[in-house]
Parts: sequence; C-alpha cells; structure tokens
Amino acid sequence: MKRLTLCLALMALLMAGCHHDKKEFTTRSISGTQCYMLTYDEQMTPQGNTIGLKKVLEVEWPAKGLLSADAERELMMLCFDDSTSTNADKAAAGWLAKPYIYTDDGVAQDVKAVDTIDENREYSYIAVRSTATHDSALATFHVGIETFGAGAAHGIYSLHTLTVDLESGSVVHLTDLVSDTNLLCEAIARAIFDLDANKDIRECLFDEYQGADRMPMPASFFIDSARNNITVSYDLYHIQPYACGIPSVVLPIFWLSKHVELTPYAKRLFGPDSHLPSDSTL
Repeated sequence: MKRLTLCLALMALLMAGCHHDKKEFTTRSISGTQCYMLTYDEQMTPQGNTIGLKKVLEVEWPAKGLLSADAERELMMLCFDDSTSTNADKAAAGWLAKPYIYTDDGVAQDVKAVDTIDENREYSYIAVRSTATHDSALATFHVGIETFGAGAAHGIYSLHTLTVDLESGSVVHLTDLVSDTNLLCEAIARAIFDLDANKDIRECLFDEYQGADRMPMPASFFIDSARNNITVSYDLYHIQPYACGIPSVVLPIFWLSKHVELTPYAKRLFGPDSHLPSDSTL
C-alpha cells in the first residue's frame, strides 16, 4: 500500500511538472511625439513650401515573453513599419525619427526636427495607436493608423488586428482556421449578400463586387471573446468607396462551417457546438 501511495504521489508530481502555466497577459505603453519642419523645392500648400509634420505614437505593447519572435516581428511591422529591429523600443524610436510623409512631389530637401509646430497653420499628421484585448486563450492587438497630408482633401485611415495564441505566443492566421482560403473568400461574398448583419456592407460595395462569387482576401480579422464570430475587414477603397469607411464583414462560426471546413485547431478553439460534424450534409 505504501509503495502504491508513493507511486501515485510521484505521478502527481510528474504531471504537475509537465503542466504549462498560462501566461499572464500584461502590457506596457510605448508613446512619443516628434515634430518636423519640411521644406520642399516646390510650393506644397497655399501656405508655402515649408510644412509642419507631427508624428504621434500611442501603442500598447505586450509584456516581454508573451509573443514568439515571429509574432513580435509581425506586430512591429504593423505598428512601426519595421520587422528587423531587435526590440520594440528601438523600432518605435526609429519610426519617430523618420521625417517622411508620402506626397506627389517627393521627399523634402530640408528637414528640421522641432519641439512644436504651429497647429494654427496647415500641417501633415501621422499617428499610430494600438490597444489590446484578451481572454483566457487569445490576445488581439488592434492597430489604427491615421495619415493626413497637408493640403489633402481628407485623411487616410487603416485598422489592422493581430491575434496571438497565448499558450504558444504565435500569431493566429486565417489559414490556421480554415482549410481553403478560396472557399473562405466565396463564403465572405455569401455572408455579405445573405446575412443581415452585413447589410451596410452589401449596400455600399463597388459595382464589380455586386453579386461576386469570390471576394478578395481580407486584410485583417478578429475573433470575438464569446467565440461566436470571425469578423474580417478590408482596407479603405478595397471593396467600397472612401465615404463608406473601413468595411468589416461578420462571419458567424457555425454558419461559416457550412461553407468551408474548419481546421482541427479552429474546432478546438471554437468548441464542438460551433461547427457541423464532418459527416454532415449541407
């Protein structure tokens, strides 16, 4: 009996040692503002050829060790347009130190870093802001980028998301969730035309996508905390006019499983009630 008790105790210790503790999700803030005066050879705006540029960072960054190296590089690319830096702080500093905004007339010939700019005059503006949400299994980073060039009729906006599996620290891509991305694009088209949740998207599509059997691959996606929906999104101008904003298409998981096979990982993530059995007929 003593030998059996000892064996059971050793087994319990072994199992406890093999158990992977859940990583505690925490973040820190990376922020900064840098202003420049840019002088061009040609007059850029009604106010002359010298233009102010204001760059702003307000980024929520994951604590060290939460992300794999590949995931950190992907997030650095989204936030700082840099996937080669050794750490996020260096990438953020590098982004702030680039006094460049895209214009029809090229790059400024004279650049001067300044403490402030005159905000009563026309100036260019670039901002990167991110927030993070999480549950017990996934963390999602929402990265918004706003660019407004001096003299432009309107700004350009984008919103991208990066979803990370908290156990592995790896990025979750759409290819991790569905077996066939071609079928996924067709399912997105069906969801736009068949589901009331996507009525606003349907009414604002470019003509070439009205009745389309296949939509383009989305630029981004996120999963709701209840594991009921995948919401995919596109960039400005991709499938709708600018005035309609950033288009997002809701794909209920159970509905999606009728149109494209979910991967084993997705079935574990969303649970047995989220998809049809493999031997079901549609």
